[in-house]
Amino acid sequence: MAALFGSKASKPAPIPVAATKTQDKQEERLAKQEKRAEEEEATKQRKIAASQRARRTGGMRMLLADREDAQTGLKTTLGVG
Repeated sequence: MAALFGSKASKPAPIPVAATKTQDKQEERLAKQEKRAEEEEATKQRKIAASQRARRTGGMRMLLADREDAQTGLKTTLGVG
């Protein structure tokens, strides 16, 4: 009866070398893609943080705020005169 069901432990078939090389290349490609995606995400986060920081600090108003007299160099009238 044991002969019918294969009582001997069967060994797994060896994996061809070409298949492992292909698999290694695919793993390398996936690692590169993941790294690139992480870098892009970090860049997006930095851009978002920079725009939030710019909004918070006031942009052009800060250029005038550093002076002793913030109105220096500004005209009170429009146009010539």
